[in-house]
Amino acid sequence: MQPNRAVVVEGVATDWQCYQRWIDRTVAPPKLDVSYLKGILPNVPVPVADCGKQHYNSHEKIELALYDFLQSWESDETNADQRQRQRNRYYLKDWHLRSELPQYSFYRTPALFASDWLNEYLVENGSDDYRFVYIGPKGTWTAFHADVFGSYSWSVNIFGRKLWYLLPPGEEQKLLNSRRNLPFSVTEQTLQDAGVVFFSILQEAGEAIFVPSGWYHQVQNVEDAISVNHNWFNGCNVGTIWNNLRGALDDVRREIDDCRDMDNFDEHCQVMLKASFGIDYADFLAIIQYVCDKRLASFKEGSTVQQIDNYVLGGKHLMYDLITIRNLLMEIEEQDSLAYYPALNDLVLSCLKRIEAVL
Repeated sequence: MQPNRAVVVEGVATDWQCYQRWIDRTVAPPKLDVSYLKGILPNVPVPVADCGKQHYNSHEKIELALYDFLQSWESDETNADQRQRQRNRYYLKDWHLRSELPQYSFYRTPALFASDWLNEYLVENGSDDYRFVYIGPKGTWTAFHADVFGSYSWSVNIFGRKLWYLLPPGEEQKLLNSRRNLPFSVTEQTLQDAGVVFFSILQEAGEAIFVPSGWYHQVQNVEDAISVNHNWFNGCNVGTIWNNLRGALDDVRREIDDCRDMDNFDEHCQVMLKASFGIDYADFLAIIQYVCDKRLASFKEGSTVQQIDNYVLGGKHLMYDLITIRNLLMEIEEQDSLAYYPALNDLVLSCLKRIEAVL
């Protein structure tokens, strides 16, 4: 994580409940066990991307009832042609199944990825999360992009194979057009023609791919495929998240610079920052403060710090997190980044004071 390097990890999912039960491996070829899923999952609305339609820089999104989506994966011949056309375009993705059914432990976060400040804060505070299930037939795909906030992501295949193109940070600049826009999709040929350094990875079932911060990527299901995915950040890349947030605010301020004389200009900038980037300064610092106070309480009370899926941080990891937070907050102060937000600046100073009392 610290060198921000992509990694493939083998043998991650074979003991997961979803790996063992969602797939019927008694038939050849193996297939999604639709009857089993209908028996254990409620018929909830699920987000589906129509890979036949582009909407700005992603695919058009619709909402289907889960059972309607699964129906196209059934093997009977009724309306087979229509089902096949729908099946080849519809990609269930960004489904928050874990938060919708928290009692259903269909997987466990790999230990390598357990230090997760983002989902630690969101899940424990009953907010949204960045934990997803993807179910897509052969040929469905995710467009060329970098992950939200510049976060890390991990993706574990429990079924099928995916083809990844992964670009180290900066290589995507070679693909900008005359309007400074990146392409919606890439091919191995277009990447080679542009002189891009990239990795082509065929991900097998049971394997995890760690996608570092700022690595643009495109993913295609070369077979019917199912995966579990998280976006997250921790002490290794929190500085990158902060720098991306600052850069996004600078973009907002430039965009509406002609409105600088309006009342509450800086507050309006934060509203627009949240709308465009996904979080604002207050959201980011709330996460940092929560993580900080949880670890400080461990030192004071001698308690353990639980992570996602009941992992527990060791003492050296606790210290690493606190030192990382201290260094980040000191940088924020030195750069006077919160000059327009005195309440947030007070929060940072208070947090620093509590850390220094322990360190």
